[in-house]
Amino acid sequence: MTVQAGALKGSRGTTVYEPEGELVPILVDSLGEPVVARWTSGDGQQIWYVIPDGVDWNQVVGWLVQRALPDHIPAALRRVRSRHHVDPALETPAETQARSSLEELERRYLEDKARLEDDLERARQEAEPTRNGLLYGSGSELEDAVAAVLRAASFTVTDLDEELGDTLSADLLAVLNGSTCLVEVKAAAGAAGEKLISQLQRHLEKWPQLRPGQPVTCAALIVNHQHRLDPAERPAEVYQRRVVDALPFPVIASIDLFRWWRTQDWPAVQAAVLGQARPGGKQDGPPAGGHETAAADRRRCRPWSKGGTA
Repeated sequence: MTVQAGALKGSRGTTVYEPEGELVPILVDSLGEPVVARWTSGDGQQIWYVIPDGVDWNQVVGWLVQRALPDHIPAALRRVRSRHHVDPALETPAETQARSSLEELERRYLEDKARLEDDLERARQEAEPTRNGLLYGSGSELEDAVAAVLRAASFTVTDLDEELGDTLSADLLAVLNGSTCLVEVKAAAGAAGEKLISQLQRHLEKWPQLRPGQPVTCAALIVNHQHRLDPAERPAEVYQRRVVDALPFPVIASIDLFRWWRTQDWPAVQAAVLGQARPGGKQDGPPAGGHETAAADRRRCRPWSKGGTA
């Protein structure tokens, strides 16, 4: 940016003379405005560096000597015989080897950094649909995220809304090691209503009419409750304990499903969905905080048949 000299009338009749010269941005912000710049007078006799106020002068001087002067006025370092500038043609073999090794190290670093940034971006793109679905999703977004977690936990998952038609049955059918589980997936912006429980109960009663040759042995209700709140601010339990203890199936918070998915704790996912004790005798109670063993025992896999629970 070149500024020509000129005279402007200021306040109270004063005359303001603008300097003549060129302002060259060195560092710009996101709007393209210069943050650090070099000002050269019109006659080339003066050079000023413009920097933000309040910065550490040691850092500024170091940057000027090691970066700005070599890039913009390399002759100045040669004139003062600065140790920061050595002509490669005048180096010893040891200096050349050390400098080449350093340049190679910097090149490998930049390559490794770019590769790791690409890896991180791919990992995030792969994780985002499941993470967002489990923590903030509703409808098909939440159902797809739950199905992805169940498949990762070795369940064979069927989308019943797609296969049988929306609202005819529960959302998912999950099969693992001989257990066939009907899974209802719901979201609640506020506190979860008990209507969600009755919907799964109706689906269980209706299932023998839809698939008489494929009885279900267990069921699970997965709820993304209070999903408008930050995950850290949500209540641990979907329902109060007295409500859940009376049910023949587990109620699982999708945020707990997220935690198990994030740590790849697939036995915890299997135990929670099937309502069973974890392998090795370790109990994995309801994800929201651990109910009594008796409650978990009441939710162990059991066949459902026409007319209600067995």
